[in-house]
Amino acid sequence: MALEGTLQDMSLSDLLQIFRLGPKSGILVLNGGDERGVIYVAEGRLVDAALMHTDRSVSAVQEEAVIRMLLWENAAFIFRHDLAVCQRPSKISHDSEWIVMEGMRRRDDPARALPYHTLSLDTQLQLSPLPSSAENGVSLDVNQWRILSQVPSCPNLRTICEATGIPPAQAIRTIAELMAIGLVEVVIPHVPKPRPQQRPAAPAGMLQAGTLEPGFAGAVATAMGGAPDTPQVGRGLIDAIMRRVRGL
Repeated sequence: MALEGTLQDMSLSDLLQIFRLGPKSGILVLNGGDERGVIYVAEGRLVDAALMHTDRSVSAVQEEAVIRMLLWENAAFIFRHDLAVCQRPSKISHDSEWIVMEGMRRRDDPARALPYHTLSLDTQLQLSPLPSSAENGVSLDVNQWRILSQVPSCPNLRTICEATGIPPAQAIRTIAELMAIGLVEVVIPHVPKPRPQQRPAAPAGMLQAGTLEPGFAGAVATAMGGAPDTPQVGRGLIDAIMRRVRGL
């Protein structure tokens, strides 16, 4: 039997509490007018979620999608029990209590709900280190694809706007959506570490413990055939971006 109503009758935080105590398994669909949200619940745990525009383009996924839905004051919802959800891989790492608390913090501080306020034309971006299989589960609109195709080659958001002709305000909003989906991330500026103080030289032929510079171990690992454990962006994702852009 389906559970139906509106958020004015029962808030999303109350629904998540009911699912957790049940515990329930199924799919919760919320219709907020211009956006529609879907939350997958397996034995009371939130395992996945997505927030989409009416044109089916994705604006947020996983925790970020649930947090944005928690900010809705009015929306119709329907929950259908479905044990098959228990077979879905879990993509949400935080529990529902943490997500509800984050939603409350954003409600108290509305600026936290607008991540694009922290972006500027000088912001440096890069593709997130996602597996190539991610391209099959995301639906993007034209501007999202256009901007995503420029991220690997443009040093900052300003040059992306120049290359695509998209106005800065619209580009910033689109970048915020791509960040919420998990396809783009901000490049953190590199801050050089202070040089360690030199210690007295050891006698010839001896090597004192702790005198190796921090980068020495990494150099040895590289020389022995090792490779830095740095996540790489799936080549399949980049190829898919270019294929979609050429088809626009």
